[in-house]
Amino acid sequence: MEPATPPPLPHGAEVAPMPAPAATDIYPRDAREMDLCTRASHPDWLYMAVQPFLVAGAIALDSQGLKYQDSAFVRTLGPASVGLTWGFLVGGIYLALPKCSPHWVRSDPAEGDVRASWPMAVAMAMFAGATAPIVVGIETGPTPTSWTTEERAGRIITAGLVGFGGALLPYLLPPKTWRAAKELQNLRATVSQEGAYVSYGFAF
Repeated sequence: MEPATPPPLPHGAEVAPMPAPAATDIYPRDAREMDLCTRASHPDWLYMAVQPFLVAGAIALDSQGLKYQDSAFVRTLGPASVGLTWGFLVGGIYLALPKCSPHWVRSDPAEGDVRASWPMAVAMAMFAGATAPIVVGIETGPTPTSWTTEERAGRIITAGLVGFGGALLPYLLPPKTWRAAKELQNLRATVSQEGAYVSYGFAF
């Protein structure tokens, strides 16, 4: 019995050639992917080492200088700087961790990338926003009696809000692991888009 003949395509339809299936394609395909995976497979130690120093510097700046200024606005810059650096630390650690393995390189499925990075970013930002006021409260210590209730509450609120935003800052200034992993993902996504598809054209 002869195999059934596929139905003819509509007039003007074109079928792009489909590349070889890669169900078990879990290794780097070429030197470019190998280089990107190698860069993404090791923690960015320099990036991770700078972040605690930024937090320590912001704490020292607030506890030793800004906290004792006469202007309430200047004093508010202290918790803002602590919240920003603390959020940068919380959000940046995850991005600086290994994101690839030479023995397993993730490819997008046929239906496209089903993994989004924004849920993790929001979760880390919420964690940073919730913990930054605690850090500020500990480093502030006993508050002067001259501070108003609004200023005391403002320090906590400012630290939380800026801490939330600071956790998203590493996506604008990413470590090398995250940059290499995203470039590798985009490279593989570009290749996978060369799969089969049907397009229609009409001539008049």
